[in-house]
Amino acid sequence: MHLKRPLPARLRPFSRRALLAATAFVAAHVLSAAEAPPAVPIARVSAADAQMFYGYYDLPAVDTATGRHLANRVPFRDRLPTAADEAELGLIPLNGDGAFRPFARTRAWNFQQGALLQWLGDGSGRVFYNDVSPDGHGYRGVLHDLATGRRTFTDRALANVSRDGRWGLGVDFDRLHDFRPGYGYAAQPDPRAKVAHPDDDGVWLCDLRTGTSRLVLTLAALYARVAPLSPLMEEKLLVNHLTFNPSATRFVFLLRNFPSTAPRAKGQSAWKTVVFTAARDGSDVRLIVPPGYASHYHWRDDATLVFHCDGPKGSQLYEITDAPTPVFVVFDPAFFLRDGHCSYSPDGRWMLYDSYPDAAKRQHLFLYDLKKKRGHDLGAFAALPVPVIDIRCDLHPRWLPDGRISFDSTHEGYRAFYVADPRAQMQAWDQEP
Repeated sequence: MHLKRPLPARLRPFSRRALLAATAFVAAHVLSAAEAPPAVPIARVSAADAQMFYGYYDLPAVDTATGRHLANRVPFRDRLPTAADEAELGLIPLNGDGAFRPFARTRAWNFQQGALLQWLGDGSGRVFYNDVSPDGHGYRGVLHDLATGRRTFTDRALANVSRDGRWGLGVDFDRLHDFRPGYGYAAQPDPRAKVAHPDDDGVWLCDLRTGTSRLVLTLAALYARVAPLSPLMEEKLLVNHLTFNPSATRFVFLLRNFPSTAPRAKGQSAWKTVVFTAARDGSDVRLIVPPGYASHYHWRDDATLVFHCDGPKGSQLYEITDAPTPVFVVFDPAFFLRDGHCSYSPDGRWMLYDSYPDAAKRQHLFLYDLKKKRGHDLGAFAALPVPVIDIRCDLHPRWLPDGRISFDSTHEGYRAFYVADPRAQMQAWDQEP
Protein backbone atom coordinates (compact mmCIF):
# COMPACT_ATOMS: atom_id res chain seq x y z
CA MET A 1 0.00 0.00 0.00
CA HIS A 2 1.34 3.41 -0.97
CA LEU A 3 1.56 6.16 1.61
CA LYS A 4 -0.08 9.14 -0.02
CA ARG A 5 0.23 12.74 1.03
CA PRO A 6 -3.02 14.68 0.69
CA LEU A 7 -2.81 17.59 -1.71
CA PRO A 8 -4.09 20.96 -0.46
CA ALA A 9 -6.43 22.85 -2.76
CA ARG A 10 -3.63 25.03 -4.12
CA LEU A 11 -1.83 21.92 -5.44
CA ARG A 12 -4.75 20.13 -7.08
CA PRO A 13 -5.19 19.83 -10.86
CA PHE A 14 -6.46 22.65 -13.04
CA SER A 15 -10.15 23.40 -12.94
CA ARG A 16 -12.03 23.41 -16.24
CA ARG A 17 -12.02 27.20 -16.22
CA ALA A 18 -8.26 27.25 -15.64
CA LEU A 19 -7.69 24.77 -18.46
CA LEU A 20 -9.73 26.87 -20.88
CA ALA A 21 -7.81 29.95 -19.86
CA ALA A 22 -4.51 28.13 -20.34
CA THR A 23 -5.59 26.92 -23.79
CA ALA A 24 -6.48 30.45 -24.82
CA PHE A 25 -3.17 31.70 -23.46
CA VAL A 26 -1.22 29.15 -25.49
CA ALA A 27 -3.15 29.85 -28.67
CA ALA A 28 -2.45 33.56 -28.43
CA HIS A 29 1.21 33.19 -27.54
CA VAL A 30 2.10 30.42 -29.99
CA LEU A 31 0.57 32.50 -32.77
CA SER A 32 2.55 35.57 -31.81
CA ALA A 33 5.71 33.48 -31.37
CA ALA A 34 5.66 32.87 -35.13
CA GLU A 35 6.24 36.61 -35.63
CA ALA A 36 9.65 36.34 -33.98
CA PRO A 37 11.37 33.16 -35.24
CA PRO A 38 14.33 31.80 -33.26
CA ALA A 39 17.83 32.86 -34.28
CA VAL A 40 18.90 29.22 -34.78
CA PRO A 41 17.18 26.04 -36.05
CA ILE A 42 15.00 24.42 -33.39
CA ALA A 43 13.13 21.11 -33.66
CA ARG A 44 10.89 19.25 -31.25
CA VAL A 45 12.29 15.81 -30.40
CA SER A 46 9.50 14.34 -28.29
CA ALA A 47 6.07 13.36 -29.57
CA ALA A 48 3.15 15.80 -29.74
CA ASP A 49 0.76 13.38 -28.04
CA ALA A 50 2.71 12.97 -24.77
CA GLN A 51 3.94 14.92 -21.75
CA MET A 52 7.70 14.47 -22.01
CA PHE A 53 10.75 16.20 -20.60
CA TYR A 54 14.34 15.54 -19.67
CA GLY A 55 15.04 17.46 -16.49
CA TYR A 56 17.92 19.46 -15.10
CA TYR A 57 20.38 21.61 -17.00
CA ASP A 58 23.63 20.01 -15.79
CA LEU A 59 22.88 16.31 -16.35
CA PRO A 60 24.32 14.31 -19.31
CA ALA A 61 21.26 13.70 -21.48
CA VAL A 62 22.81 12.16 -24.62
CA ASP A 63 25.11 9.18 -25.10
CA THR A 64 28.12 10.35 -27.11
CA ALA A 65 28.56 7.00 -28.87
CA THR A 66 24.97 6.44 -30.01
CA GLY A 67 23.29 9.87 -30.00
CA ARG A 68 20.40 8.60 -27.87
CA HIS A 69 18.63 11.21 -25.72
CA LEU A 70 17.13 10.16 -22.38
CA ALA A 71 13.58 11.25 -21.52
CA ASN A 72 10.87 11.08 -18.85
CA ARG A 73 7.29 10.45 -20.06
CA VAL A 74 4.43 11.17 -17.64
CA PRO A 75 0.62 11.08 -17.97
CA PHE A 76 -0.12 14.66 -16.79
CA ARG A 77 1.44 18.11 -16.36
CA ASP A 78 -1.12 20.04 -14.28
CA ARG A 79 -0.45 18.82 -10.73
CA LEU A 80 2.25 17.50 -8.43
CA PRO A 81 3.07 13.77 -8.53
CA THR A 82 1.63 11.62 -5.74
CA ALA A 83 3.10 8.44 -4.27
CA ALA A 84 1.23 6.33 -6.83
CA ASP A 85 2.23 8.24 -9.98
CA GLU A 86 4.82 6.65 -12.24
CA ALA A 87 7.17 8.15 -14.79
CA GLU A 88 8.24 6.10 -17.77
CA LEU A 89 11.95 6.35 -18.59
CA GLY A 90 13.19 5.85 -22.10
CA LEU A 91 15.36 6.77 -25.07
CA ILE A 92 14.82 8.81 -28.22
CA PRO A 93 17.46 8.52 -30.98
CA LEU A 94 18.29 12.03 -32.22
CA ASN A 95 19.38 10.77 -35.62
CA GLY A 96 16.84 7.98 -36.04
CA ASP A 97 13.08 7.61 -36.22
CA GLY A 98 12.45 9.72 -33.11
CA ALA A 99 10.39 6.98 -31.42
CA PHE A 100 10.37 6.79 -27.62
CA ARG A 101 11.76 3.48 -26.39
CA PRO A 102 10.94 2.86 -22.71
CA PHE A 103 13.22 0.78 -20.51
CA ALA A 104 12.01 1.42 -16.92
CA ARG A 105 9.35 2.97 -14.70
CA THR A 106 9.79 4.81 -11.41
CA ARG A 107 7.76 6.52 -8.69
CA ALA A 108 10.75 8.60 -7.52
CA TRP A 109 10.44 11.64 -9.76
CA ASN A 110 9.41 15.28 -9.92
CA PHE A 111 8.87 17.92 -12.60
CA GLN A 112 12.13 19.82 -12.09
CA GLN A 113 14.63 16.98 -12.23
CA GLY A 114 12.61 13.94 -13.27
CA ALA A 115 14.17 10.84 -11.72
CA LEU A 116 17.65 12.39 -12.09
CA LEU A 117 17.98 10.15 -15.15
CA GLN A 118 21.44 10.48 -16.76
CA TRP A 119 24.17 8.65 -18.61
CA LEU A 120 27.06 7.43 -16.49
CA GLY A 121 30.36 8.87 -17.61
CA ASP A 122 32.38 5.66 -17.27
CA GLY A 123 31.86 4.50 -20.86
CA SER A 124 29.85 1.46 -19.77
CA GLY A 125 26.65 2.41 -21.62
CA ARG A 126 24.78 2.45 -18.31
CA VAL A 127 22.31 5.02 -17.07
CA PHE A 128 21.48 6.13 -13.55
CA TYR A 129 18.08 7.01 -12.08
CA ASN A 130 16.28 6.98 -8.73
CA ASP A 131 13.45 4.62 -7.76
CA VAL A 132 11.32 3.71 -4.76
CA SER A 133 12.65 0.77 -2.75
CA PRO A 134 10.82 -2.54 -3.35
CA ASP A 135 9.19 -2.45 0.10
CA GLY A 136 7.80 1.03 -0.58
CA HIS A 137 9.81 2.59 2.24
CA GLY A 138 12.66 4.78 1.14
CA TYR A 139 14.47 5.12 -2.16
CA ARG A 140 17.39 3.66 -4.04
CA GLY A 141 19.52 4.52 -7.04
CA VAL A 142 19.57 2.28 -10.10
CA LEU A 143 22.59 1.61 -12.34
CA HIS A 144 20.98 0.16 -15.45
CA ASP A 145 22.93 -1.50 -18.28
CA LEU A 146 20.69 -0.87 -21.29
CA ALA A 147 22.45 -3.44 -23.47
CA THR A 148 22.02 -6.38 -21.09
CA GLY A 149 19.17 -5.20 -18.87
CA ARG A 150 21.28 -5.87 -15.77
CA ARG A 151 20.59 -3.53 -12.85
CA THR A 152 22.56 -2.88 -9.68
CA PHE A 153 21.48 -0.58 -6.89
CA THR A 154 22.71 2.01 -4.43
CA ASP A 155 21.45 1.99 -0.86
CA ARG A 156 19.78 5.40 -1.22
CA ALA A 157 18.60 7.85 -3.86
CA LEU A 158 21.33 10.15 -5.16
CA ALA A 159 21.12 13.85 -5.96
CA ASN A 160 24.39 14.00 -7.92
CA VAL A 161 26.72 11.59 -9.70
CA SER A 162 30.35 12.42 -10.53
CA ARG A 163 31.21 12.94 -14.17
CA ASP A 164 33.21 9.72 -14.28
CA GLY A 165 30.37 7.65 -12.79
CA ARG A 166 32.45 6.67 -9.75
CA TRP A 167 30.83 8.59 -6.86
CA GLY A 168 27.40 9.81 -5.81
CA LEU A 169 26.02 12.31 -3.30
CA GLY A 170 22.75 11.66 -1.48
CA VAL A 171 20.32 13.82 0.52
CA ASP A 172 16.93 13.27 2.17
CA PHE A 173 14.38 13.47 -0.67
CA ASP A 174 11.46 13.34 1.78
CA ARG A 175 12.76 16.41 3.60
CA LEU A 176 13.35 18.04 0.23
CA HIS A 177 9.77 17.28 -0.83
CA ASP A 178 8.42 19.06 2.25
CA PHE A 179 10.58 22.07 1.39
CA ARG A 180 10.13 22.17 -2.42
CA PRO A 181 7.96 19.42 -3.95
CA GLY A 182 9.50 20.15 -7.35
CA TYR A 183 12.76 18.60 -6.17
CA GLY A 184 11.75 15.89 -3.67
CA TYR A 185 9.79 12.63 -3.88
CA ALA A 186 6.29 11.88 -2.61
CA ALA A 187 6.48 8.18 -1.74
CA GLN A 188 6.53 8.57 2.04
CA PRO A 189 6.47 11.13 4.87
CA ASP A 190 9.81 12.39 6.15
CA PRO A 191 10.77 10.28 9.19
CA ARG A 192 12.78 13.23 10.55
CA ALA A 193 10.19 15.89 9.79
CA LYS A 194 10.13 17.19 13.38
CA VAL A 195 13.91 17.28 13.80
CA ALA A 196 15.31 20.69 12.88
CA HIS A 197 18.99 19.73 12.74
CA PRO A 198 19.40 15.93 12.77
CA ASP A 199 22.77 14.37 13.55
CA ASP A 200 21.97 11.22 11.56
CA ASP A 201 21.26 12.87 8.21
CA GLY A 202 22.77 15.44 5.85
CA VAL A 203 25.11 14.70 2.93
CA TRP A 204 25.88 11.07 2.08
CA LEU A 205 28.81 9.91 -0.07
CA CYS A 206 28.10 6.79 -2.15
CA ASP A 207 30.68 4.51 -3.74
CA LEU A 208 29.03 3.42 -6.98
CA ARG A 209 31.25 0.35 -7.23
CA THR A 210 29.63 -1.12 -4.11
CA GLY A 211 26.40 0.89 -3.87
CA THR A 212 27.04 1.71 -0.21
CA SER A 213 26.90 5.18 1.33
CA ARG A 214 28.24 6.85 4.43
CA LEU A 215 27.26 10.11 6.10
CA VAL A 216 30.02 12.70 5.56
CA LEU A 217 28.29 15.92 6.70
CA THR A 218 25.48 16.08 9.26
CA LEU A 219 22.84 18.80 9.41
CA ALA A 220 23.66 19.12 13.11
CA ALA A 221 27.27 19.99 12.31
CA LEU A 222 26.24 22.43 9.61
CA TYR A 223 23.77 24.06 11.99
CA ALA A 224 26.58 24.65 14.47
CA ARG A 225 28.52 26.36 11.68
CA VAL A 226 25.73 28.69 10.51
CA ALA A 227 23.69 29.37 13.67
CA PRO A 228 25.75 32.48 14.58
CA LEU A 229 25.37 33.91 11.08
CA SER A 230 21.59 34.47 10.86
CA PRO A 231 18.54 33.97 13.11
CA LEU A 232 16.83 32.13 10.22
CA MET A 233 19.42 29.38 10.58
CA GLU A 234 17.68 28.45 13.84
CA GLU A 235 14.85 27.11 11.65
CA LYS A 236 14.73 23.59 10.27
CA LEU A 237 17.57 23.12 7.76
CA LEU A 238 18.21 21.03 4.66
CA VAL A 239 20.59 20.65 1.73
CA ASN A 240 18.76 21.62 -1.45
CA HIS A 241 21.38 21.27 -4.23
CA LEU A 242 24.87 19.76 -4.37
CA THR A 243 27.30 18.97 -7.20
CA PHE A 244 30.77 17.47 -7.56
CA ASN A 245 33.49 19.43 -9.31
CA PRO A 246 34.74 17.81 -12.57
CA SER A 247 37.25 15.49 -10.90
CA ALA A 248 34.99 14.78 -7.87
CA THR A 249 37.65 15.91 -5.40
CA ARG A 250 35.25 18.52 -3.94
CA PHE A 251 31.56 19.38 -4.08
CA VAL A 252 29.44 22.50 -3.66
CA PHE A 253 26.16 22.50 -1.73
CA LEU A 254 23.34 24.87 -0.80
CA LEU A 255 22.16 24.84 2.82
CA ARG A 256 18.72 26.42 3.28
CA ASN A 257 16.25 27.00 6.08
CA PHE A 258 12.59 26.06 5.96
CA PRO A 259 10.46 29.22 5.85
CA SER A 260 9.62 30.63 9.26
CA THR A 261 5.95 30.90 10.24
CA ALA A 262 6.59 34.44 11.53
CA PRO A 263 5.53 37.38 9.33
CA ARG A 264 8.26 38.76 7.07
CA ALA A 265 8.78 42.05 5.31
CA LYS A 266 7.37 42.46 1.81
CA GLY A 267 9.86 41.24 -0.78
CA GLN A 268 11.92 39.32 1.76
CA SER A 269 12.80 35.78 0.71
CA ALA A 270 11.12 32.90 2.54
CA TRP A 271 14.52 31.31 3.10
CA LYS A 272 18.21 32.14 3.20
CA THR A 273 20.88 30.18 1.37
CA VAL A 274 24.40 29.45 2.56
CA VAL A 275 26.87 28.16 -0.02
CA PHE A 276 29.63 25.80 1.09
CA THR A 277 32.18 23.64 -0.67
CA ALA A 278 33.79 20.58 0.88
CA ALA A 279 36.26 17.83 0.07
CA ARG A 280 34.69 14.61 -1.14
CA ASP A 281 35.01 13.03 2.32
CA GLY A 282 33.25 15.98 3.98
CA SER A 283 36.40 17.60 5.33
CA ASP A 284 37.78 21.09 4.55
CA VAL A 285 34.36 22.80 4.54
CA ARG A 286 34.62 26.32 3.11
CA LEU A 287 32.05 29.09 3.42
CA ILE A 288 31.61 30.63 -0.05
CA VAL A 289 28.43 32.72 0.32
CA PRO A 290 27.10 33.62 3.82
CA PRO A 291 23.34 33.50 4.55
CA GLY A 292 21.56 35.46 1.85
CA TYR A 293 20.70 34.85 -1.79
CA ALA A 294 22.24 32.15 -3.99
CA SER A 295 20.68 30.21 -6.84
CA HIS A 296 22.03 28.42 -9.94
CA TYR A 297 25.64 27.51 -10.53
CA HIS A 298 28.03 25.43 -12.66
CA TRP A 299 31.65 24.28 -12.26
CA ARG A 300 34.02 25.70 -14.89
CA ASP A 301 36.91 23.59 -13.59
CA ASP A 302 37.96 22.01 -10.31
CA ALA A 303 38.52 25.37 -8.62
CA THR A 304 36.06 27.77 -10.26
CA LEU A 305 32.26 28.10 -10.33
CA VAL A 306 29.85 30.42 -12.03
CA PHE A 307 27.12 31.41 -9.56
CA HIS A 308 24.12 33.72 -9.50
CA CYS A 309 24.29 34.92 -5.90
CA ASP A 310 25.04 37.73 -3.49
CA GLY A 311 28.52 39.18 -3.81
CA PRO A 312 30.56 42.37 -3.85
CA LYS A 313 28.36 43.88 -6.58
CA GLY A 314 25.05 42.72 -5.09
CA SER A 315 22.94 39.89 -6.52
CA GLN A 316 24.66 39.13 -9.80
CA LEU A 317 26.30 36.42 -11.89
CA TYR A 318 29.83 35.81 -10.61
CA GLU A 319 32.75 33.57 -11.35
CA ILE A 320 33.96 32.42 -7.93
CA THR A 321 37.25 30.81 -6.98
CA ASP A 322 36.75 27.94 -4.54
CA ALA A 323 39.31 28.85 -1.89
CA PRO A 324 39.43 29.45 1.89
CA THR A 325 38.97 33.12 0.96
CA PRO A 326 36.86 32.99 -2.23
CA VAL A 327 37.46 35.52 -5.03
CA PHE A 328 34.44 36.97 -6.87
CA VAL A 329 34.62 38.28 -10.45
CA VAL A 330 31.40 39.74 -11.81
CA PHE A 331 30.16 38.74 -15.27
CA ASP A 332 28.73 41.25 -17.75
CA PRO A 333 26.13 42.98 -15.51
CA ALA A 334 24.48 44.71 -18.46
CA PHE A 335 23.60 41.35 -20.02
CA PHE A 336 23.07 39.02 -17.06
CA LEU A 337 20.23 40.98 -15.49
CA ARG A 338 18.49 38.10 -13.72
CA ASP A 339 18.93 34.56 -12.47
CA GLY A 340 19.15 31.76 -15.02
CA HIS A 341 20.34 28.18 -15.49
CA CYS A 342 24.00 28.59 -16.42
CA SER A 343 26.52 26.17 -17.91
CA TYR A 344 29.87 26.44 -19.64
CA SER A 345 30.36 24.84 -23.04
CA PRO A 346 32.80 21.90 -22.94
CA ASP A 347 35.56 24.09 -24.43
CA GLY A 348 34.85 26.94 -22.00
CA ARG A 349 34.19 29.48 -24.77
CA TRP A 350 30.42 29.92 -24.34
CA MET A 351 27.92 30.27 -21.51
CA LEU A 352 24.46 28.74 -21.97
CA TYR A 353 21.76 30.62 -20.06
CA ASP A 354 17.99 30.99 -19.88
CA SER A 355 15.38 33.10 -18.15
CA TYR A 356 12.22 32.74 -16.16
CA PRO A 357 9.11 34.13 -17.90
CA ASP A 358 9.38 37.84 -18.69
CA ALA A 359 6.54 40.40 -18.64
CA ALA A 360 5.15 38.83 -21.83
CA LYS A 361 5.28 35.33 -20.23
CA ARG A 362 8.17 34.24 -22.46
CA GLN A 363 11.25 32.30 -21.46
CA HIS A 364 14.44 33.24 -23.29
CA LEU A 365 17.28 31.01 -24.39
CA PHE A 366 20.64 32.82 -24.36
CA LEU A 367 24.17 32.10 -25.52
CA TYR A 368 26.99 34.28 -24.24
CA ASP A 369 30.42 34.53 -25.90
CA LEU A 370 32.90 34.56 -23.02
CA LYS A 371 35.79 35.55 -25.31
CA LYS A 372 34.11 38.54 -26.94
CA LYS A 373 31.89 39.32 -23.95
CA ARG A 374 28.79 39.44 -26.11
CA GLY A 375 25.38 37.87 -25.51
CA HIS A 376 22.86 36.50 -28.01
CA ASP A 377 19.14 35.70 -27.64
CA LEU A 378 18.47 32.40 -29.43
CA GLY A 379 14.70 32.48 -29.01
CA ALA A 380 11.74 33.19 -26.74
CA PHE A 381 9.12 30.58 -25.81
CA ALA A 382 5.69 31.07 -24.27
CA ALA A 383 5.37 29.57 -20.78
CA LEU A 384 2.11 27.87 -19.82
CA PRO A 385 0.58 29.15 -16.58
CA VAL A 386 0.66 26.65 -13.72
CA PRO A 387 -1.48 26.30 -10.58
CA VAL A 388 1.57 25.68 -8.35
CA ILE A 389 5.13 26.84 -8.95
CA ASP A 390 6.76 23.45 -8.45
CA ILE A 391 5.28 22.03 -11.66
CA ARG A 392 6.51 24.90 -13.84
CA CYS A 393 8.53 24.00 -16.94
CA ASP A 394 11.89 25.77 -16.96
CA LEU A 395 13.89 25.57 -20.18
CA HIS A 396 16.84 23.97 -18.36
CA PRO A 397 19.06 24.18 -21.48
CA ARG A 398 21.85 21.63 -21.62
CA TRP A 399 24.84 21.10 -23.90
CA LEU A 400 24.85 17.98 -26.07
CA PRO A 401 28.12 16.25 -27.03
CA ASP A 402 28.02 17.46 -30.65
CA GLY A 403 27.56 21.15 -29.75
CA ARG A 404 23.78 21.28 -30.03
CA ILE A 405 21.49 22.23 -27.15
CA SER A 406 18.40 20.49 -25.80
CA PHE A 407 15.78 22.15 -23.62
CA ASP A 408 12.30 21.59 -22.16
CA SER A 409 9.33 23.85 -22.94
CA THR A 410 5.52 24.07 -22.93
CA HIS A 411 5.20 26.68 -25.70
CA GLU A 412 3.21 24.29 -27.93
CA GLY A 413 0.64 23.63 -25.21
CA TYR A 414 2.12 20.50 -23.65
CA ARG A 415 5.38 19.48 -22.02
CA ALA A 416 8.02 18.57 -24.58
CA PHE A 417 11.72 18.85 -25.24
CA TYR A 418 13.54 20.37 -28.18
CA VAL A 419 16.96 20.54 -29.81
CA ALA A 420 18.48 23.84 -30.94
CA ASP A 421 21.44 23.86 -33.33
CA PRO A 422 23.53 27.01 -32.85
CA ARG A 423 26.72 25.69 -34.44
CA ALA A 424 26.57 27.55 -37.75
CA GLN A 425 25.52 30.75 -36.03
CA MET A 426 28.34 30.39 -33.49
CA GLN A 427 30.82 30.16 -36.34
CA ALA A 428 29.34 33.28 -37.90
CA TRP A 429 29.50 35.16 -34.59
CA ASP A 430 33.12 34.05 -34.22
CA GLN A 431 33.98 35.77 -37.51
CA GLU A 432 32.47 39.07 -36.43
CA PRO A 433 34.87 41.79 -35.25
